[in-house]
Amino acid sequence: MTRTQASSIDVEHVPCPACGKDDYTQVASGPDYDHHCCGNQVFTLVRCKVCNFSYLNPRPTTAMLSVIYSTENYVCYGYTENRPILAAASKRFEDARARYVLEQLPGVNLANFKALDIGAGEGRSLLSFQELGVPATNLCAVDISDEVLAPLKAKGLQTVNSRAEDLDLPENSFDVVMMNQVIEHVADPRRVMEISYQLLKPGGFILMDTPNLDGYDRRLFSKRRWGGYHFPRHWVLFSTDTMTRMLLEAGFGAVQIQNISGAFVWTWSFSHTLQDWKFPPQMSHFFSPERSFAMFFGGLIDALPGRLARSSNMRAIAIKPR
Repeated sequence: MTRTQASSIDVEHVPCPACGKDDYTQVASGPDYDHHCCGNQVFTLVRCKVCNFSYLNPRPTTAMLSVIYSTENYVCYGYTENRPILAAASKRFEDARARYVLEQLPGVNLANFKALDIGAGEGRSLLSFQELGVPATNLCAVDISDEVLAPLKAKGLQTVNSRAEDLDLPENSFDVVMMNQVIEHVADPRRVMEISYQLLKPGGFILMDTPNLDGYDRRLFSKRRWGGYHFPRHWVLFSTDTMTRMLLEAGFGAVQIQNISGAFVWTWSFSHTLQDWKFPPQMSHFFSPERSFAMFFGGLIDALPGRLARSSNMRAIAIKPR
């Protein structure tokens, strides 16, 4: 869909997803820079005055999900298809994450290990576990598209078509619940964390990668262009404090926040800036997570400062007490 063909989408006013109050201040606003499926519509990120949680308000109605997450156009669907460099980099990242997860569970029996990936997309995380020896039937992928889930089902993985908030699976079933750039997309993050807690075995843990409002680079693009806003698909955004607080309130213990690369946030930030400066579309399109060089460039910029300060991307890990 081109920018000229797109029209405004339906939105709804919502209270704070963290505390339920309806008293807020504006943080940033901007259009759908990344897929241009909402015409010239402007979206607003607000911060709750009561609990400091940040969320999109108003936000798209659930009926608009198929529009803003078109399987034909959305960047996270088919991300590595026909992109060998990105595919190799993604596999290396996911393989490392799978090994990291298993290292946190010393002595785990791979035949009994079970993993759940909410918002699985291409399922790269789960496939890494399979390559390490975990049975496909112990790996469960959740997404909102049968088309996306079909290739994983064909490989023997368990698949569930469901929104994260509506997930209904047996309690105490999984050793790890993963969400890679997913929690920021949900309507009720507290509910998703509580469901994840219920689904985990005692001693299991949740692992979430998500943009970090405390990232050092946000101040450079804070009012409009920061890539982490990803209007209108990021419905909630976390700081290290709000992430830690919500996980603890959901019942988790031993919360750990790690710095990880924010390359994709940098690429979007550059793209948004070039669009606002009216550069030719091919220049702004160059800075996209789908472009190997753009991701390399973003990662290079983030490498040293991201180690010294808060990167624009974080990993939250929290354990379900035994």
